[in-house]
Amino acid sequence: MTASLQHAGSVPIGMTDGGPSSSTSSAAAAHSAQGNLPRIDPNNHVVMIDNCARPFLPLSLRPGASRALALTLLILPVDDSFTWNLYQYLCLMGANMTVIRSEALTVEELQAQHPDMTHLIISPGPGHPLKDSGISVPAIEAYEGKIPILGVCMGLQCITVKYGGVVDQAGEYVHGKTSSILHDGKGLFKGLAQGIAGTRYHSLAARINSLPAELEVTSRTEGGIIMGLRHKEFAIESVQYHPESILSEEGKLMFANFLSWKGGKWADLDGALEPVSSFSAVKPVAAGDAGAVPTILQKIEQQRILDVAKSKATPGYKPDDLESLIALHVPPPLISFHQRLQPSATSTSAAAAAAATEPHMALLAEVKRASPSKGDIVDASSPSAPAIALSYALAGASVISVLTEPKWFKGSLDDMRAVRAVVDALPNRPAILRKDFILDPYQIDEARVYGADTVLLIVAMLSDAQLASLYAHAVRRGMEPLVEVNNADELERALAVGARVIGVNNRNLHDFNVDMQTTTRIADVIRDKYPPERADDIILIALSGITGRGDVERYRAQGVRAVLVGESLMRAQDKGAFVRELLGVAAPAASRLVNGPAAAVQSAAEAVVSAVTGGPSSSTSSGPSSAERAPSSPPLVKICGLKTPEAALAAADAGADLLGLILVPGSKRNVPLDVARSIISAVRARTPSPSSSPSTPPQLDTSTWFSLQSSRLAAHPRKPLFVGVFQNAPLSTVLHAVDSLGLDLVQLHGSEPTHWARLIPVPVIRAFHVAPGQGAGAGGEDESPEQQRELVEAARPGLHALPLLDTAVSRLPGALSGGAGRTFDWSVAQRLVASLGADQPALPVVLAGGLDASNVQEGVRTVRPFAVDVSGGVETRGEKDLAKVREFVRLAKEA
Repeated sequence: MTASLQHAGSVPIGMTDGGPSSSTSSAAAAHSAQGNLPRIDPNNHVVMIDNCARPFLPLSLRPGASRALALTLLILPVDDSFTWNLYQYLCLMGANMTVIRSEALTVEELQAQHPDMTHLIISPGPGHPLKDSGISVPAIEAYEGKIPILGVCMGLQCITVKYGGVVDQAGEYVHGKTSSILHDGKGLFKGLAQGIAGTRYHSLAARINSLPAELEVTSRTEGGIIMGLRHKEFAIESVQYHPESILSEEGKLMFANFLSWKGGKWADLDGALEPVSSFSAVKPVAAGDAGAVPTILQKIEQQRILDVAKSKATPGYKPDDLESLIALHVPPPLISFHQRLQPSATSTSAAAAAAATEPHMALLAEVKRASPSKGDIVDASSPSAPAIALSYALAGASVISVLTEPKWFKGSLDDMRAVRAVVDALPNRPAILRKDFILDPYQIDEARVYGADTVLLIVAMLSDAQLASLYAHAVRRGMEPLVEVNNADELERALAVGARVIGVNNRNLHDFNVDMQTTTRIADVIRDKYPPERADDIILIALSGITGRGDVERYRAQGVRAVLVGESLMRAQDKGAFVRELLGVAAPAASRLVNGPAAAVQSAAEAVVSAVTGGPSSSTSSGPSSAERAPSSPPLVKICGLKTPEAALAAADAGADLLGLILVPGSKRNVPLDVARSIISAVRARTPSPSSSPSTPPQLDTSTWFSLQSSRLAAHPRKPLFVGVFQNAPLSTVLHAVDSLGLDLVQLHGSEPTHWARLIPVPVIRAFHVAPGQGAGAGGEDESPEQQRELVEAARPGLHALPLLDTAVSRLPGALSGGAGRTFDWSVAQRLVASLGADQPALPVVLAGGLDASNVQEGVRTVRPFAVDVSGGVETRGEKDLAKVREFVRLAKEA
């Protein structure tokens, strides 16, 4: 080959990353499609040095075509085929190219012959940089700090040895291998997506433990092999693969970045090293760092970058999609993470009572299946993530931490969404923490969409700029982050961005060793270094290694205000009991609770399906029946179908708790609104509104939705309460009656949507219709889908206050209930009462359908309902029989 060959904008035939270029016109068309490439200065002169043996024969542009750009570029290239590809790439981008063989001249001749050179590309090969690269290494030394230099493939190795590094075998066969590239989003990689494909054609690599201090790693494969290096001061970049290969991606944009640079130092290039994304894919490795194997944290980080890139490209889950969901308020409401870690001023729980005499200690209870250090923690027999979370919440956890990293921790965002859903109806629900390796604002938006209240930011993974950016993004989304530190320097960085909730990881994430004194040291730093007003604002949380009450007490004495417990809780047989032990809280009263281990917890849906199909779930088959639940008080009694003030007053005098007015046109017990108003007025005149609220407020800390609703009704200071009964009336009719009559409750006794309960301003009793004879041994598996859906929905929290079971008028699908005077198989109600699980209060069911004085005590003893409902069973010839009313109330209360 001649010493040099000038090219003035001609386009050779070759290969592009989109496939073979069969003509100059198609190549020009490909070039015109690169609308996102920056405009290149026509005064550039690019030189490429290679070991190519075949001369380059420039081809003129097709007749009539004009040269849009006129760059000049000098390259020291590779072998024949890749030199042609590089040559074509740069020509298509408008470069004036000069290609020089690496052994064709000296550096002095190079400088003399090309005084106007603006860019240098080094791409010799194949071979070893110390013996096969010709003038490549001396050329780097001659032009460093003066013009931008790019090393391709063996060019990276030339840069490595130039600054004192060692090039050796990669440790695995990589020739011709395509890998996903993880990069830092800066310099050559600015604006590129993560996980782009890169194909190597060389099995040598820079050795990481000999990396010169002047260089930093810019990209790697998933396995940790270096794929890119950058000089920290000079505008010198390199990649250990061929961006122009048909098997590589984003080559044009990488070369466009390179061609846009002016000057030989990064300080001269405004914005070149500012990442487009907010995270660094690969941390710089200082000289002398031992070992070529990435740490556990680095491996996880690299994998998460690939995971995020894949998620971002998934239709429906792209960044704009998540933005839209958030703007439309699709995610569920947030609560304050910071406030949830503090004692509630209105709490009446045992935990709060204890907190009045000693510093408050909150618990972050974790749901995780595995870890890199311990492997699998759960097995197929373990409860589901939401069942575990619910047991944590009911025992008093302030926060549920959900691992969502899939590879090492075997978590998922779906786990977090299910956990959020299962606690959403709790009156004092715990905050939800997304425990993951957050590297991108996209992950914060994911967390918001999937129901998290807060996210974890790990300082060890982030630069100061990245930490500040992610923290600010989380706060903008309404989620105050938990910021994790492992030493005093990281603490200072966390506090610098305004973090108020600091988690101290006793586990070193690089080697996963645990040092329980880590939290102690950080607590000492906060106490000794920061003024009291600043220290008091910091909520310090101990993370990892906590195994029992002793650890909690020791940290409490040091000023730690919360602990996160994961593996120990996950391995506990009775998770609720272990939570209470950690918090120093006594077990709840046995009232209305099934005696049994928390491990027997099952979802309400599973239990109710079991009730429908007539057989107990295998997970609860050994548990006690509802008959073994000893209620602390007799059931409430509802007398329904009252039509006159006199009958209502008599029912009130008999001790009825609830008086039902049927507002269903066409029903034989329907009462017009004016009559209903007179009935309510007569009774309330005898029972005026109380002047004060109950002396004992309901306990909220660990109440379930249904236990809160039932306790409020049972303790209501003004009784009896009036219930308006509707059947398939328009919602507007129901709302009008509530406002017009001043109803205390509404009973929906038709096929109304269950979500109406959210739209009605008073508690709702929702009727669910059980076909005659349905129950154990009654062919429950043959029941219609409507029947099964009815009973599954009966136990759904967050909607109706009380489910009512009544006998359907027939076994036909969709048949309604009421007025038939027939009972159904009470085993259905019995199992429904017990359906929430062994460590929860009984489901407060209202038992109706065919009750009278002859069977009410049997029904109460069998089902243990929260209330019983009667209408026809206390009538004689269609009118309320006051003697029957009194007898029914007495027997129900005495059962």
